[in-house]
Amino acid sequence: MKLLPKIFHLISDNQIMIVLLALIAGVIFPEQLKFLNAYTTYLLTLIFLVSSFRINPGELTSYLKDWKMLSVANFVMLIFMPLAMWLPTWVFAPDWALAFLIVGAAPTGLTIALVADLFGGRQALAMLIAVTTSLIAPLTMPLLLYVVVGQSVKFPVGSMLLSLIVTMVVPFFAAMAVKHKFPKFINRNDAWWREISLILFGILVAGVTADSMAGSARAFNPHDLGTVLVMVAFMGGIAWFSYAITPWRTASERITIALCMVYMNNTVALYIGDRFFAEQNVVTKLIIILTAVNLLLPPLKWAAAKAIKGSGRGKRLSVKFNSKKFISS
Repeated sequence: MKLLPKIFHLISDNQIMIVLLALIAGVIFPEQLKFLNAYTTYLLTLIFLVSSFRINPGELTSYLKDWKMLSVANFVMLIFMPLAMWLPTWVFAPDWALAFLIVGAAPTGLTIALVADLFGGRQALAMLIAVTTSLIAPLTMPLLLYVVVGQSVKFPVGSMLLSLIVTMVVPFFAAMAVKHKFPKFINRNDAWWREISLILFGILVAGVTADSMAGSARAFNPHDLGTVLVMVAFMGGIAWFSYAITPWRTASERITIALCMVYMNNTVALYIGDRFFAEQNVVTKLIIILTAVNLLLPPLKWAAAKAIKGSGRGKRLSVKFNSKKFISS
């Protein structure tokens, strides 16, 4: 086996570990890796371009028709989740309440389509939820922050819309054009697109984490550690709740929705924290929370694989039972 296929095979078998290692590298070597953050827009664009080769536009259109599913997903992501994360910390750890409110109120991260694919979810649905939450968040996030903490926030609507267009809309249509022009080439190399996306995603994670950690310092006491771990576990519970409230969709689609709930837009959260709450030292807390959230990925991936396997087994048993019934009749 040649070296390049060996590397890609290793990445394919350890997808989530690659992301976690990239995050850890950013934390340990912030000064050495922070230069990568300057290429964030380019990396996002390339990731979505390559990931879009594996998206079915017909599937995307079908999800647009399920307004009930989209309404539930957006409500839980943008209203229920931030309040659910803020309330317990406001009572038991008020020093962390604002940070968890900001994280919870942020829209779904723009790279969710790739992550959903790694979890056996639906890329088209993940992309749609990322777009809808990003379009609605400029309304809900300032409202929540004003109602809960009394702080007026001017959301970067223009820059956010531009980011959506540059990193998602343009790459998506470019990928569809390439698929239409070279369908055999795209389909023949389907396995490579995910691995290339994952490598680029690892570089992105390392760069963003390193840039956020550079120059930051905070004493992290046992109470802080306990607060973060308990709340991250609580977020896992919200992900399970998100999976449970859409029973009319398939297991892979429900997993995608659950994943979107806990995969926040780091850039938006850090921007709001740094721009409007710098005096409260929120940014460092946000970095700690967003880093800890990544610890949810391995158990979520295990749960996702189990749910999909169980769903497939249930369908097979149902088909087998119906076949027997038909024969006996």
